[in-house]
Amino acid sequence: MIPRSSAARHPLLKPLAVILLGFALRTVNLGAFDFWFDEVGQVLAGRSSSPVEAIQVAAAHLGAAPLDYLVTWAGVRILGESEFGLRWITVCWATLTLALMYATGERIQRGIGAWAALLAALSPLATRYAQEVRFYALSLMLCALVLWIGVRWQAWGRGWSVAMAACMTLGLYAHAYTALVWPFVGWVLIVLAEGARRRVLAQFILAAAFALLCFSPWLFGELLTERLPIFADAAGFNLETARRVLAGWEMPNFSPVAPRNTADQPLPYLIGGLHLAALLGAVRRVRTTSLWLGTLVIYGLATLMVVVNDMRVGYFFAPRQILNLLLLRAMFGGWVLRQLAELAQRRLGRPAGLILASVVLVLSIPSLLAYYSNWRDKSNAGQVAALIAEWKPQHLWIAPAYDQLTINYYLERRGYPPPAWHSLPNAQDAAPTLREALRADGLALVALQAAYVEPELLLVLREAGFIVAWPEAGVTGNEHFVVFARR
Repeated sequence: MIPRSSAARHPLLKPLAVILLGFALRTVNLGAFDFWFDEVGQVLAGRSSSPVEAIQVAAAHLGAAPLDYLVTWAGVRILGESEFGLRWITVCWATLTLALMYATGERIQRGIGAWAALLAALSPLATRYAQEVRFYALSLMLCALVLWIGVRWQAWGRGWSVAMAACMTLGLYAHAYTALVWPFVGWVLIVLAEGARRRVLAQFILAAAFALLCFSPWLFGELLTERLPIFADAAGFNLETARRVLAGWEMPNFSPVAPRNTADQPLPYLIGGLHLAALLGAVRRVRTTSLWLGTLVIYGLATLMVVVNDMRVGYFFAPRQILNLLLLRAMFGGWVLRQLAELAQRRLGRPAGLILASVVLVLSIPSLLAYYSNWRDKSNAGQVAALIAEWKPQHLWIAPAYDQLTINYYLERRGYPPPAWHSLPNAQDAAPTLREALRADGLALVALQAAYVEPELLLVLREAGFIVAWPEAGVTGNEHFVVFARR
């Protein structure tokens, strides 16, 4: 008699290990950094006097839907406004997502669930948005829940379509892009629901139609009416977009600003390899791999739709917009890793799966460490507010102007009245005006988002007598502030 492996004797060991790993990665430094601009906007919605007012705040935010704002509204009343407490809610959604991915993958094809959940658990992109008070983790969880309900159509009976419609509706009210996952769910049902395809697909279409009907007031009243001034880095069809898609959005643009995952890290290449392996494997055996070929087509078309919509409104292409498609990427990536594990097991025996999982972990570690160690991309607005409250400057300038909201939020938490800010113009466009403005007498502070610390502006500040007050001149990042002072 051949002894069974520990995983066979304890079937919950593998999913628990993966889920706990993902949970642990998402709690690292959870409350160590201040809220950044987008988070502050949602936390302020949580301060609203009523749920209706919180919904009104969500309506004023670009591309937002109100569900997570209502969650934050409830969270503020239960947990207060601590960074750790409110982000803990997001961690819970992200952890539940891993459990749903495992259960769904195993239902689709035995052995896929653990690999899919592992890829999602180790994703720096998913980890980042599991540590923010924003709606991305909730929308991904609801996408995973819709797929989980979808593959259990036989077990749910008559209540299946009702549960599907309810979760689809909640998903849309978390983020409209949850609908990008619906074609994948429908395709899974077409492939798996043998003998009942027409009935199951009809119920699925009715559930989707009901969800869209429920969402139509927000869709037509808010989202489709939004227009923006065209961003300089608005989305477009180019090699850079293709490169980021191939790397699963784990490799941002090459830039001196906040380089989290750069070309010298192996994770983007691993993900790109899984993309190509899935495509080659699906094309070679179309009859037996139609599920994954269809998944890849949907994955590509969904990404294309997001880029087209970004071009329509003049917005930049950001990985968070299609975080929901991590569900598809993890599933077909899990399918490729499962096949590799089976192939390796024939040569190496039972340890092959553990060895392959260790390889994936090792390849992911550099990108995860880069994310954790890059404190310069995290907000320090609370520390800037403490500096202002202590020094009480007579003059305050800031760039970009909108980020005064972030610092003012932390000033209010300290009981300090919001000061009168002056917007700092671009040094190249308005150098004479800038030099004149900075000559005002008295203690003056300039708070610059680190991405705005450019050589031309530094020269103007030095000529006006400003020195770096905190923390350092060479800092880079999207949300970290550098403070200059002149007495």
